[in-house]
Amino acid sequence: MEAFSKTMSELFFKSFAIPFYKAFLGFFILIILVFGVFMELKQHLMIAERLLQNTIGFYSILLIFLAFAIAQQRFQLRLMNDKRYRIFHHLGFLTWRQLAWSFLPVWVSNHLLILLYGALLSFVAIGINTGGKLVLLWIFIAGIFLADLTLTYLKLKKPFPDFIRVRSTIFKKLKFQFWFLMHLREKRTLLILGVKLFSIILLNGFFYAFSTGRYDLRWLEFGLLCASFAHFPIWLDKHAFESGQLSYFYAMPLRFGWKFKQHSTTILLILLPEFMLLIYKIGSIENLANLLFLLFLFQGLNMGIYGLIKGRKALSESLTSGYLAFFILFLLVIFNLQPLIIAAICLVPFVLAVRSRYSV
Repeated sequence: MEAFSKTMSELFFKSFAIPFYKAFLGFFILIILVFGVFMELKQHLMIAERLLQNTIGFYSILLIFLAFAIAQQRFQLRLMNDKRYRIFHHLGFLTWRQLAWSFLPVWVSNHLLILLYGALLSFVAIGINTGGKLVLLWIFIAGIFLADLTLTYLKLKKPFPDFIRVRSTIFKKLKFQFWFLMHLREKRTLLILGVKLFSIILLNGFFYAFSTGRYDLRWLEFGLLCASFAHFPIWLDKHAFESGQLSYFYAMPLRFGWKFKQHSTTILLILLPEFMLLIYKIGSIENLANLLFLLFLFQGLNMGIYGLIKGRKALSESLTSGYLAFFILFLLVIFNLQPLIIAAICLVPFVLAVRSRYSV
């Protein structure tokens, strides 16, 4: 009996936990880099204390936990729609309690990020005597567990559909430039949210330092360079998406102008939050020229990074090229090369990557 239980736990883990982490690998790498490599424990404790002392901050972290749990649940429900997971629908004969006990290791594995940060907040809360928020935190996490397992239970109780059609409720007929956006929304929710959150916070920090008057425009250009490379996991995923799911286009000759328009539009839509932030921060008549330069630079940088990735055959080559490109672009910014010229230079790898008629 014990051996059977162990085998079932391994099966659940390989079927639901490993695919989840593989699907959102870019997001978790970003989290590890930002919060594990670039931050010390002392900084984590300070941030946790501020979050617990500030009511809005505390409820914001609960909202982030909820968003993470929803993304995990949506991914798990999509897995269960896969015909390969038809066998798991036999678990619908179990009671809710039996199912919850079977899925508990999977739930803990997939929500480890929430549980670890919840433990950190609990440690800080005990030290600063905020017991009320500590109780609310774990009631909220327990509520997430109950809701997650209940939705899974209800899903397994339903008969497995013979045919599943997924259609956007907003775009009935999707154009090409929206395909990757829908892919991000459906399968890389945590990745896009994590990158956007990190990018916005990063740019806000650069704008705050710039507002002190101790830096010139090159400081904002460097901030845009860092924010562009924060999108590196997204452009990696874009290349993988096109190489895999859109490989049939390789047999169809496509005009360069059409590809340039589609790719630039997709990249523009992904960068829209940062564009809105730039317009909000420096959107005045007297700064109109600088604003346009920065907008063109940000678009050009990201198109260049995507072209750099698309022109490489292996991930290791893309990473090596990315390190080298960041160093070269940093020097160009330091030596005060015009933003439009830097943007034009960045378009070169993009043009080289998509120039062939038999490429996406």
